[in-house]
Amino acid sequence: MATIAITLHAGAMNLIRIDHVSLDVGDRPSAIAWYEEVLGLRPHAHHDVPDEPIFLGPAGARLGLFAERPPGLRHVALATDAGDQRRIADRLDRRGIAYRPERSSIYVPDPDGNVLEIVAVAP
Repeated sequence: MATIAITLHAGAMNLIRIDHVSLDVGDRPSAIAWYEEVLGLRPHAHHDVPDEPIFLGPAGARLGLFAERPPGLRHVALATDAGDQRRIADRLDRRGIAYRPERSSIYVPDPDGNVLEIVAVAP
């Protein structure tokens, strides 16, 4: 079996995993049914709050479905530890890059407008 070596540069984010990907869908009940029937991803809960996600799949590898905006990618959540999240927020502040803190996450758009959620997860 081949081994792949990855070298991170100093100051690189401590990326633990891609925690979840969130999508806006046009018809959330139909989308939930599709993901459940076709991919076998079961929802963790059901509710009718459009700006709150319904998560499908196992913790740490979930798909979040929102029903608030036109269909498309809402954000990609990158998991890190709390210390690294603070370092990233400091780096954004030093560069004058706007971000939005919310609960245990910060949301920041990349240069193309794709939104990244930097979520602090327990070790």
